[in-house]
Amino acid sequence: MREAASDLKALEERLLEPEADLRHLTAEGQYERIMAKVAEHPESVVTPEDLLERLRNSKKTGIPLKVKLGIDPTGPDIHIGHAVTLINLRLFQRMGHKIQLVIGDFTGMIGDPSGRMDARPALTEEEMRQNMSTYDEQAARIIDLRAADIERHYNSEWMNKISMRQWAGILKQISASELLQREDIRTRLEKGYGISMAELEYALFMGYDSVVLVPDIEIGGLDQYLNMHMCRKMMSNAGQRPEIIITYNLLAGTTGVRDEEGRLLKMSKSYGNYIPITVAPEDMFGKVMSIPDEVMWVWYRELTEITPEELKELKGAVEAGKVHPKDAKQLLARVVVGTFNHYSREVIEKANADFNEKFGKKAVLVPDSAVMVGVQPEEALIDVLSREAGETKSQLRRLVQQKGIQILKGEEYVVLTMEELLSPASDSAPSVIRVGKRRYFDLRLPGEKR
Repeated sequence: MREAASDLKALEERLLEPEADLRHLTAEGQYERIMAKVAEHPESVVTPEDLLERLRNSKKTGIPLKVKLGIDPTGPDIHIGHAVTLINLRLFQRMGHKIQLVIGDFTGMIGDPSGRMDARPALTEEEMRQNMSTYDEQAARIIDLRAADIERHYNSEWMNKISMRQWAGILKQISASELLQREDIRTRLEKGYGISMAELEYALFMGYDSVVLVPDIEIGGLDQYLNMHMCRKMMSNAGQRPEIIITYNLLAGTTGVRDEEGRLLKMSKSYGNYIPITVAPEDMFGKVMSIPDEVMWVWYRELTEITPEELKELKGAVEAGKVHPKDAKQLLARVVVGTFNHYSREVIEKANADFNEKFGKKAVLVPDSAVMVGVQPEEALIDVLSREAGETKSQLRRLVQQKGIQILKGEEYVVLTMEELLSPASDSAPSVIRVGKRRYFDLRLPGEKR
């Protein structure tokens, strides 16, 4: 066990101090690192032999490869599932390759129909730019999208200039039946949902981005597989060497729930199984610790720089009883918190200590992270908790019915009653309210201190 603990510590040190500059790697070394993280799909890379050839030529000539990533900023917030592609984009950057970031301010106003049963709400140009500004701030936790070695483009630059005559010429080279045979679009039509012509042409707009920029590689989630195939087709139609497609797995959500086909449900805001990039480190740590063990191994592969060999060894040590599953998960939580907080040891240790205070052997009744809340006599407790916890009143009533809110009485937490929830907050103060497993609110009357 002592040897296993030592190995775990050594692995942590490596994962929390990833090698920043990977330009020294050989073409074969780069290829191995890239392929270790691609989607678990038989055609996750199109085409792998071309990828190795281009990597070798890049090393020989000293000319970096151009790696394209398209982003449609259709929402202001990103979660750690979105980060998988950014983490891999950073890998190419560290190898010395050129990044082509395409911000879909044109395509974003249409919305990608991939995997959807309805059209995305139309956004204005101002909303798109505001979302991108927020996206920049959040993505900066992983990669600096404004770095000098990143080409930054808005696809409206060329889409607003192309003539109808030019576009008609492009459309003549694309089979409508091919677009309609896409499984996601066919399913949508079979279920009676309509699809606009703009949505149907979304992949073509994305393909035209590649025709303009002529990238060597395009990366994206597995849900972009068909769209990127259209990029290759349109580049070929334009007489260009088609880009290499590299796709990545969609990150499994926090719950471990499976879909109708037995696959782990992807992380999504609509499913409520996500962790925001900007969530407090203490909350991020706790959320990682709450995921099922099955999801833990998926997250190790997708969110950390663990090698396939290291992952196999760690999983084997857990299965053999040499490493406790909680210790393996705690290492993952430390690395995930570090990944999204600039690998700050101070932040990691504080988040870890907070978790131990709440759930570890030295758990205390009132952790230091408890939010101090001043209450006024006229305020109902439900109003205070709704404001502080960010829950609706109906959600709070539901939590009380599910015994999900407790109040500290003496030296133990007891279930909060509906009567207490609806009574003046001053009746419960001073005391501590625990909402769910991790959120604590220290209620204090005016002038009182902890």
